[in-house]
Amino acid sequence: MKVGIIAASIRDHRLGERVVKWVVSEASKITGWEIELLDLKELNLPMLTDARQPFDMNREYPSEAVMNWSQKIEQKDAFIIVTPEYNHGLPAPLKNALDWLYPEWNDKAAALVGYSIGIGGGIRSVEQLRLTLAHLGVATVQQVTTIARAQDNFSEDGTPLNDNFNGSIARSLSQLGDWGRALLAVRQKS
Repeated sequence: MKVGIIAASIRDHRLGERVVKWVVSEASKITGWEIELLDLKELNLPMLTDARQPFDMNREYPSEAVMNWSQKIEQKDAFIIVTPEYNHGLPAPLKNALDWLYPEWNDKAAALVGYSIGIGGGIRSVEQLRLTLAHLGVATVQQVTTIARAQDNFSEDGTPLNDNFNGSIARSLSQLGDWGRALLAVRQKS
């Protein structure tokens, strides 16, 4: 199964790098998964200003960056989205990246990992993300991993400083495997 791990923050000195390293490490342990990190900071997507709707673009996008993004999403069976929470919501670069595409997302699965510097653990971002993904035809797994005070729970190299999140990420990745395989079968029927 081809799994894309989306790093949603593009900020300088981003806390999310710690969490992303841990998620990559955990997902890489699963036999049969081909992992690719999709870092929005590196992809450098332009803001969506095109007058056309993504479902009407026929995968013909106005920039090389968006074409590259489209190809990467098209190739994946499932996603793990690692998102911060900004002002009680999801970050603009993530919403922009989701909004650029439509058919590439359809009938795929996603696991969600939220984090924050405070006590919320990114849960409001995750809940908003579920609504957007549902519209795009992405099935989000039930188990969510939320990490409050990520700066206190992960070292800079992505090593967890406790085992508080191991059970949650394990259940989430297990569900992602099940849903990813089921939806691959759905796409193969089409």
